[in-house]
Amino acid sequence: MLNRFFRKTSATGGGKTVASSRFAPRPVSVAELRQLIPLRNLDEEALTAFSLTQQVETYGPGSVLFEGEEKQESVLYLLAGSVTININEEQSYQVQAGSAKARFPLAHGDGHRLTAIADSDVEVLRVPVAIMHRNYRDHLEEGNWLSPDQWKVPEAVRSLPLYQTFCQYVVSEKLRLPTLPDIAFRLRRAIEKDDIGVAEATRIVELDATIAAKLIRIANSPLYNPASPIRNCLEAINRLGLKATCNLVVTLCLKDFFKARQPFFNKKMHALWSESLQVAALSFVLAKDNQWPNPDEALLMGLVCDIGAIPFLVFASEFPSEHYRNEDVDAVMAAVRGPTGCLVLNQWGFPEDVRKIPLLAEMWHYDSGPALQLSDIVMLSKLHRYLEKGMLGEVPAIGSIPACGKLRDGSLCPEYSLAVLHDARSQIQEMLAPLR
Repeated sequence: MLNRFFRKTSATGGGKTVASSRFAPRPVSVAELRQLIPLRNLDEEALTAFSLTQQVETYGPGSVLFEGEEKQESVLYLLAGSVTININEEQSYQVQAGSAKARFPLAHGDGHRLTAIADSDVEVLRVPVAIMHRNYRDHLEEGNWLSPDQWKVPEAVRSLPLYQTFCQYVVSEKLRLPTLPDIAFRLRRAIEKDDIGVAEATRIVELDATIAAKLIRIANSPLYNPASPIRNCLEAINRLGLKATCNLVVTLCLKDFFKARQPFFNKKMHALWSESLQVAALSFVLAKDNQWPNPDEALLMGLVCDIGAIPFLVFASEFPSEHYRNEDVDAVMAAVRGPTGCLVLNQWGFPEDVRKIPLLAEMWHYDSGPALQLSDIVMLSKLHRYLEKGMLGEVPAIGSIPACGKLRDGSLCPEYSLAVLHDARSQIQEMLAPLR
């Protein structure tokens, strides 16, 4: 008994612990593990091995499960009872076992600023951070996202004819991926070779009068704070810089991809474009608010983080309708858009760290390291978008994910992005106008 108590005290960083009068330690079941994100992505053999070696821990009311600023070697999942998570002295929220938020870890393992206190007798599962990291590393291996048989997909989706045939098209390289428009391709290639100046970039952009006009409009937007009105494409590119110009040209070309012939799929394309614009705008604002050197890069990545849905929707629109239900389309699209998005960005020649962003965009507990990364900005933008739409059951608590501690001084709270967006709303609308 004493050994178990001291083991608990050490595991919680020395915080106050109280023995539970209701629960006793027990093995964790595979069925319970299948409910936990991202543990459910482990294969059956790994889940079984984990269940045979891991016990559920129990604590009484008032127990401090972990405290802010402590470096943890593990994360905790709540299996029974209720816990209050304190963000700071003024903000807190409650997590109930069985709720959507209880499917996620209560906090990430390294450098979080949260304190968790048991409101009642609780059961918690401790998972080593190394297991969490290994799960993400496996998911991000290039060979895995290139091979559909390695994709992390729910069994209910894996059995659908729509999914199975889509995977066959990927493997046989029959899947039609969107091609980067010529103007964007030529500009990217020239800038990557570092043999282009503003004048040459201007000549390329002016091959498409519509793109050139929109670029001038963006350069004149309040978000770029022009000292005087931009009158032509040369001035716009000179003001924006070559890298920003390249990112914005790709961004301006993307809308044409979001189209389908059939009304059902065209409606989905329009919804996808509208949602991508919102994520892109939030990514831009969060990047600029946190001194990211290229906020236009964040804009582009926010816009393309779900681009993998496009080749799937085109494929599905040509698939015999008698072999799928409408709800199958949404289920399969959610499962394949990440890895398929990587395929698209890979074909477009984006760098390795960037082309993985479609996979990372909703990999909430992935930790990219101590410094803010582009993937963190896009991930937080998507999470905040879920919160804006009231889809609270789809995401973890914002304070529990690694990326949240990297913005500004690490004091990110659920209201942060909403306040930033509100302050910049008129500027954002001007920024988005050329994209619509």
